[in-house]
Amino acid sequence: MATIQDRIKEIEEELKKTEYNKATEKHIGLLKAKMSRLEIELLSQKKGGGEGFAIPKTGDSTVALVGFPNVGKSSLLNDLTSQRSETGNFAFTTLKVVPGIMSYNGAQIQILDLPGIIENAATGSGRGREILSMVRSADLVVVVTDVQVKGVDRIVNELHRAGIVLNRKQKNISIKKSNSGGIRIHKPRNVAVDDSQIREILKEFKVTNADVFIRESIDSDDLIDHLKGHTVYIPGIFVVNKIDLPHSDQDIEDLRKMGKVIEVSAATKKGIPELKEEIYQALSLIRVFLREKSGYVDLERPLVLRKGALVRDVVRKISREMLESYRYAILSGPQRKQAELRVGLDYELLDGDIITIISRN
Repeated sequence: MATIQDRIKEIEEELKKTEYNKATEKHIGLLKAKMSRLEIELLSQKKGGGEGFAIPKTGDSTVALVGFPNVGKSSLLNDLTSQRSETGNFAFTTLKVVPGIMSYNGAQIQILDLPGIIENAATGSGRGREILSMVRSADLVVVVTDVQVKGVDRIVNELHRAGIVLNRKQKNISIKKSNSGGIRIHKPRNVAVDDSQIREILKEFKVTNADVFIRESIDSDDLIDHLKGHTVYIPGIFVVNKIDLPHSDQDIEDLRKMGKVIEVSAATKKGIPELKEEIYQALSLIRVFLREKSGYVDLERPLVLRKGALVRDVVRKISREMLESYRYAILSGPQRKQAELRVGLDYELLDGDIITIISRN
């Protein structure tokens, strides 16, 4: 009798053999739904999983270095931070998570050097579940490869199978289950996935009665990711290490189709400054400077927040009690047209803003 692993393997083989085109689109979507449901079933059968990686999040953001063994992740960590992670010319040098802090533009960014990912990590191979659980909590994923550029698509696929989607935004989908009435689909006309395919995918996840609300254009992957129920959407960049060695420029150009690519050499330090800047930009951080009562502004020690942060977030970082006594804030900064703005708690901040908090006390 075929095991769940056998059935997953069969679907994987069929997906590899099936060329993607308009005629096969529905079939491929259904195969992916079947495989996702089987993987959920497989994980639910596995108990425990051994000792996990307990690394507390510190700093202003967390970045996970992800890749196959022996592509130079530990060397990159050493170049980006003051941490000294063990390096070596053999596979599986890193057998635990090694954290370091990258200080850049006033931000303290935690970099995690993770053990190498192997095939079927999403279903537990090579401590994959523990590794991927660390990736899920990161603010940015840096996929590291070397100049051979082999298997990056497999890494992205393992992340996806574990519910980690890179460089895509969560789509506006909601499903309200009911006890009867079948599947009722509410969607705009520009949605490419037709109603029959939606019903087949829902059936794989044992949804037979529900109102399905799709409010923007989606594909079958978007619907499957929603149904899996544990999907996280994280920005990602790709790093090609060992660029000082002979390589094919075409392989790197092909990789650019998957996202932003930075070429580096941990040995010669080429590209490391560019990588630091790209990490900072990809995290969408902003710096806000506090003006003290005396008028002094410490430009060396900003508050670091995510883009879209409000005055409320600054006040909460200083003191939750200050929210009660808050009156208004005065903003100025290089991106402000006015010299000074008097604003409330829900005003959005910009990078470089100088803020004065006025309270009732």
